[in-house]
Amino acid sequence: MIAMPQNKNYKSLLEKTTLYAKMGSWELDLKSHELYWNRVTKLIHGVSENFECNINEALKFYKDAYSKNLMINSLKNAIEKNEEFDIKIKLTTALNEEIWVRSVGIPVIEDGVCTSVYGLFQDIDIEEKKKEKLHKQIQFISHVLENTSIGIASFDEFGHIEKVNSGLCEILGYRKYEMKKLTYKDVIFKEDINKFLIGLNKLKNNKIQSYTSKKRYRHKNGNILYVHLVLTVIRNINKEPINYLAQIIDLTPQYKNEEKLNSYLDITTDQNQRLLNFANIVSHNLKSHSGNLEMLLELLHEEQPQLLDNELMYLLGKSVENLSETIQHLNEVVLMHKANDKNIETLNLSHFIDKTIENVSASIKAENIQVDIQVNNELTVKAIPAYLESILLNLITNAIKYKDENKKALLKIVANKITNYIEINFVDNGLGIDIEKNKSKLFGMYNTFHSNENARGIGLFITKNQVEAIGGTIDLESKVGVGSTFKVKLLNGK
Repeated sequence: MIAMPQNKNYKSLLEKTTLYAKMGSWELDLKSHELYWNRVTKLIHGVSENFECNINEALKFYKDAYSKNLMINSLKNAIEKNEEFDIKIKLTTALNEEIWVRSVGIPVIEDGVCTSVYGLFQDIDIEEKKKEKLHKQIQFISHVLENTSIGIASFDEFGHIEKVNSGLCEILGYRKYEMKKLTYKDVIFKEDINKFLIGLNKLKNNKIQSYTSKKRYRHKNGNILYVHLVLTVIRNINKEPINYLAQIIDLTPQYKNEEKLNSYLDITTDQNQRLLNFANIVSHNLKSHSGNLEMLLELLHEEQPQLLDNELMYLLGKSVENLSETIQHLNEVVLMHKANDKNIETLNLSHFIDKTIENVSASIKAENIQVDIQVNNELTVKAIPAYLESILLNLITNAIKYKDENKKALLKIVANKITNYIEINFVDNGLGIDIEKNKSKLFGMYNTFHSNENARGIGLFITKNQVEAIGGTIDLESKVGVGSTFKVKLLNGK
């Protein structure tokens, strides 16, 4: 057995030291085959202070095959080859807890023969598990950084590239060994380097925490790349910059798509202008021709009144009348697309509704329509005056035209503020529309849904375009035989 010092204070201090350090002692006597564990060693194994065991019982605490074989081989080499050992192994305690321990063994030689092995036994579980966790985190981060499509590189204060990941090599077309021979000056587009250096100096002098910018880079093949760059600095304990970390996202596909879109937009804008010019010319010329036809018919009727009884003349007159109406519709559509923000004003909604109701009061009275208006006098909307008048007129007269003759007609107009909009609901109990059947053509031009002889299929088309031209939306909820609700949202005037 190992001789222990006799000084009581020294022994007490030694016991406390070994306890706080979680470091026990042990000895294997090869003559008596006895195994000695001190108090701390027993504590580490999770056994009582009265516990006694031999070497075979001790080895049962190593359930991990690798740890058990390592302990056996280390003891064998100590006994047979006089080799000291210092190993880290996993121990399963009497409480069935697996922990990391450190075992140090020193052989005692007498007359060339090993008579015992003694050493230290330490609980290093917390430290080892921290190392394991750190190792896993490092592996995870390394795996992510290496395999991400984002390019990552580190370089020193002179611009020499030290480390790169596969993502950056993929973006720039270089291999890793080639990248390490380059500096940032070799990859950043020449005209963008000065701007980069300004940001780098601000970062170096701690004026900014990170530098973010869009840059042009050069691919190995000479092509220009558009990238998003995020640059950060790594400092030492004295807060001096020692390294720079660059993260690079390739934006080239987006830039190419944007260029295509801009090209398409230019073409579309040009085509739209040509179409608008064409519509202006056509509507103007047709209006002149239709006016001439109407005048010629009037002169013909004056000079040849007997022709009024001719059915063909009647049909010709109706055709000229329909042509004039169609041209008027075309004029309205052309004017609608000329609207711009300069024409938009803040308008009192209640005032315009009252004015519209007054304009159609004769029809309302003739058709016996009950009108219920629930609109706050203070509500205002942003709109073009002529458009707001047209929108209100079309939706109110729509309820009058398509009332249900079998019930008392009702039109309710309700307005409420919803976030940045004023929602105006036009609720009627008229004929209604089959939404599912007519969903695709609700607001189309020249689409009608009832056999009303006054229906032209232009009102809802114009209304929808006018609403959208001033930044609003229109929707319809309807059911055949129940009625319709047109929901118009216009920008709040306040």
